[in-house]
Order: sequence, then structure tokens, then C-alpha cells
Amino acid sequence: MNRFYIMFVAAMIASLLSGCSKPAERITGEAEAAEIDVGVKVPGRLAEIYVHEGDSVKKGDNLAMLESKELDAKKKTAEAALKEAKEQFDFAGKSYNRVKTLFEKGVLPKQQYDETKYKYEAARQKVEAMQGTMNEVNAYYEELYLKAPIDGEVTSIISRAGEIVAAGYPVLTLMDPSDKWVVFNLREDKLPGLKKGDSVEAEFPALGKKIQMKITYISALGAFAKWKATDELGTFDLKTFEVRAKADSAMDEIRPGMTAFIRR
Repeated sequence: MNRFYIMFVAAMIASLLSGCSKPAERITGEAEAAEIDVGVKVPGRLAEIYVHEGDSVKKGDNLAMLESKELDAKKKTAEAALKEAKEQFDFAGKSYNRVKTLFEKGVLPKQQYDETKYKYEAARQKVEAMQGTMNEVNAYYEELYLKAPIDGEVTSIISRAGEIVAAGYPVLTLMDPSDKWVVFNLREDKLPGLKKGDSVEAEFPALGKKIQMKITYISALGAFAKWKATDELGTFDLKTFEVRAKADSAMDEIRPGMTAFIRR
């Protein structure tokens, strides 16, 4: 009898203990990556886009090109102006040398010498100005090509060939594969014992495996992200915190948008 009584009491205690311990809650997160919008520096019409969504690119690769019709016209105008300025400078130089020789021999007055020298200097400055304009036009030709600022992957193409785009307007978006993380939104009563630098095990259903990750960021979300108070939670609103985690390895396998689970 005593034996059965002891077994019954032990079973009751085990049942009570198992009822008191709350199972770990599964918290869902999502993988994210840094993205860069790539735009043009000069306005114009997109002539061609060389890449497609999903393409991998290297820093410096040509991604797209603007039409050059307007710039071609400006270049022709600048070339003609520069040629004329050089001819005027050449003529002014010859005149200046002749007048200078005659002035030094005392044949011509100083006023005529000064006037000729002034025209020569003005012609030289005009050549420098036109050369600057030409250099500026040539520099714009470099800006017709949209180049990749980083090694990355094309995630979206915003503008299409034939569209007119303004300076700074994004043409496409690149994902930086070297900067990925997983975001979990945790209620603050789930935070105790969790801090930057801690390791967590995240399960990725899409990869069929668990990956060890390190907490790199913890910050409260805005006032909109609150859990309203209840009798169980107390008399205050519980905030939601954004927690980011990165893996030392295996980040290449993780794609933005993948689901990850941790237990708290």
C-alpha cells in the first residue's frame, strides 16, 4: 500500500512540475540584406540596360547607358568653339610678337603694344575656357554609363530602356551579399538574458538546418509596436524590440526573405 501511495505522490509532483515549466516559445524572424539604389548623375533617356534581375555584378561593371544624342550635339558645339578660340589665339600671338618687336625698336607707341598684349591674353583665356568646356563634356560621357558601386546582385530594375530619368533617380537596386542578417521582433519580456554578443541557434526551414548566429543589434521599435497591457503582463505596455543576428559563416546560403526560428 505504502509503495503505491509513494508512486502516486511522485507522479503528482512530476505532473505539477511539468505544468509549471512553460515550454520555450518559437519566435519567427526573416533574413534581410543591405541594398543600394543605383542612379544616374546626369539626366537623360535610358538607351540600354545590360543586366537582368538576379545577375551578379562586380564593382565597376557597366549596368546601363544613357542616350548621347544631346551630349553629341554639345560636344560638336564645344569642339567648334575650341577650334575657333585656338585660331584666334594663334592670330593674336602672331600680332603680339610683331607689335612687341616694333615696340622694342621704338617704332610703335606703348598704348598700341598694351592693346595688342591685352587681346593676346584675352585670346589665351578664351582657349582655356573652351578647353574646360570640352573637358566637362568629355567627363559627362563617362557619366552616361551607370557603373556598379559594389560587388552585388541585381534585385530589382526600377527604370526601363526608353524612359527619361532625372539625375539621382534610381535605375536599379543592388543587394550587398557581404552584409546580411536575420531580424527577430521580440516582446521585451522575452529579452531577459539576451544581449549583444550572445549566440543563438536559428533554424532555417528553406535550408533544412540550424545555424549558430550572434546577436549584433538590439533596439526598441517605434511606439506603434507595443503589446497592450493585460492582467498577466501587468499595468504597463510592453515594447517590441528589433533583434538582429549574424552568422560567422554560412551567410552565403542565406537569402533575403528566408524564414528563421529561434526559441525563447
